[in-house]
Amino acid sequence: MQSIFPLFYSSILFLSLIILSLYLVGQLRMTQKVEKRRVSLETKLKTNQRFYDNFYKLGQIYLRKDLYEKAISLFRESLKNWDKNDKIGLGSLYNTLGFTYFKLKQYKYAIYYYVQAIKLLPDYTLALTNLGLVYETNKMYSEAHTTYAKVLNYEKENKIALSRINIVKEKAKLIRDGRI
Repeated sequence: MQSIFPLFYSSILFLSLIILSLYLVGQLRMTQKVEKRRVSLETKLKTNQRFYDNFYKLGQIYLRKDLYEKAISLFRESLKNWDKNDKIGLGSLYNTLGFTYFKLKQYKYAIYYYVQAIKLLPDYTLALTNLGLVYETNKMYSEAHTTYAKVLNYEKENKIALSRINIVKEKAKLIRDGRI
C-alpha cells in the first residue's frame, strides 16, 4: 500500500508535465507560424505587392499583438485600396477599425467606424453589439438600449444584447429620473 502512493503521485506528476510540455510546444509553434506570416506579409508590402488584403492581414496580426497604432495604420491603408463593391469585406474592415479604436479608448472614432460598418450592412450584429458596448462605456444608455434592441431584432438569442439591454434600460431610466 505504501509503495502504490508514490508511484501514483509520480505518474500523475509525469502526465501533468507531459501535457504542459505539449501545450507549450503548441504555443511556440503557433507563435512561430504567426511570426513567419508577419515577416512574409511585410516582405510582400516592401516588394510592391501592396494589395489591400496584405495590409488587412498584417493589421490583424498587429491587432492580436496589441500593437494598435500599427494595426490602424495598416487597416487605413487597406481601406484606401479596398474594392468599394465588397460591402461584406468593407463592413468587416470598418468593424475591425472600430474595435481597434475601442481598445485604444478612442471612443468617438470607434463609434464612427462601427456606424460605417452598419451603414454598409444594417444587419451586422457584431458591429451593432460593439456599437452598443461603446455607447454603454460612454454612459450613452439610451443609445445603447436602442442599439441592443436592433441586435435582438436580427438575432433574438444574442447573449450579449440579452444580458445588457435591461441593464442599460434601467440606467437610462435612472438618468431621466435624475437619480444618477
